[in-house]
Amino acid sequence: MDIEKLKTDLELVTGQRPIGAEATMLQVMARLDAIAASPETPDRLKHYLGRRSYVKALQYLEDPGAPHRL
Repeated sequence: MDIEKLKTDLELVTGQRPIGAEATMLQVMARLDAIAASPETPDRLKHYLGRRSYVKALQYLEDPGAPHRL
């Protein structure tokens, strides 16, 4: 799992970064769904992605040890 690419995709889907010509929202969502389904994905991150809690997923990537905040 490429953490930087995941962060970028989460920033795109949450509107923190503008989506450009290199990808569509459908492609970004498909990548996030694939990561959520991967057995390598940590359970907490899988939970956030599966529920489409993308802000929480982004916060988790910034600090995995932090308690649930939102």
